[in-house]
Amino acid sequence: MSVDTHTNGRTLDGYAQTSVDEVLVLVDADLARLPVEIRVTKAGLFGRGVGVLIDGVDGAPCPIQLIR
Repeated sequence: MSVDTHTNGRTLDGYAQTSVDEVLVLVDADLARLPVEIRVTKAGLFGRGVGVLIDGVDGAPCPIQLIR
């Protein structure tokens, strides 16, 4: 997952788009095809950040292996 605030002049047609409050969320088409639930929330000390949680659908194991 990455955050990019510089989208002016970029082609965003390959992304599924949705809004969470005043934040435009772009989801990669490959990620959108997976059986996952993606939750985007406000985060951080003053609620100006974005938190993302990805899990399997209906409690199923998540098909994405996260590497830290």
